Amino acid sequence: MADTWHSLYLPLADAAPVAEALQSLLKADGYRAYDPFPGGMGTPPGLREMIRLFVAPPQDGWVRVLGEIPDTVIDALSAQLGVPVLHGWLSAEDGGFAVVQDGTRHTDPEAVAKMVAPGKSPDQLRRAFAGELPVPVLDSDQPPVVALGMDALPPDLQARVQQKNVNPDKAARMFEKMSGGLLRKVSGGGDDDEQAQARAMMMGQQHNIWNSLAGQRMRAAAEVLGLLASWRTPAYEAVRDAYQVHRLRERSPRLMLMPGDKEAMQAVPDALAYMPVYFGRK
Repeated sequence: MADTWHSLYLPLADAAPVAEALQSLLKADGYRAYDPFPGGMGTPPGLREMIRLFVAPPQDGWVRVLGEIPDTVIDALSAQLGVPVLHGWLSAEDGGFAVVQDGTRHTDPEAVAKMVAPGKSPDQLRRAFAGELPVPVLDSDQPPVVALGMDALPPDLQARVQQKNVNPDKAARMFEKMSGGLLRKVSGGGDDDEQAQARAMMMGQQHNIWNSLAGQRMRAAAEVLGLLASWRTPAYEAVRDAYQVHRLRERSPRLMLMPGDKEAMQAVPDALAYMPVYFGRK
């Protein structure tokens, strides 16, 4: 999985106002919208900052926003919509939940306790934050995810592809094909030395950070908070890859699927119900 994970949760029943608020706030802050997916204009060259988000369909009284957002934008989003925003983040270094409201950000259990689910107690939340509530170990031997689509390429490579008038989809497929060779070595292709090198290169993606101490505490806290059932999945990368293929298939239904496309679509079958919010500035 990815090295970092970020999500916002807003207690709302409609996702459209969240996407609209994010768009207006980013525009006001000097960002410009772009569309890197099939049928869009691609990623503008020379962007120094990019914010790439998906607003998920509402579920269980929550709207989830997938992707990393600056704290200042989260503050403004809470103020504009008039609701508290629960921010969750996890990396190899740390992770946790914070409540953002009225221009303040609190990470202590007492501040988050106002969002405890019915039937749960603030003391249970305190114990979750302290790592005193056990959670099961998750499978950490998942195959690495190969990113699909133009947006999966590094920004500098995206710019070169566009400057050279190379077909973005072909460039992305080539990137996927190259990654696929590495995955075959990981799964058993090639000699022993090649397999060892491939495994070493992919080791970071094999590790499941949700089994870290911070990840366990967050999973325990999510149970006490009563978040939506799919509060941590799908990951942003899975939605991005699925959205890329679903939109391509929507435009060209007869287009032959490439290796990995079917799996990406199956991972997030409702990807087109997610609203992309892609902005950048130079």
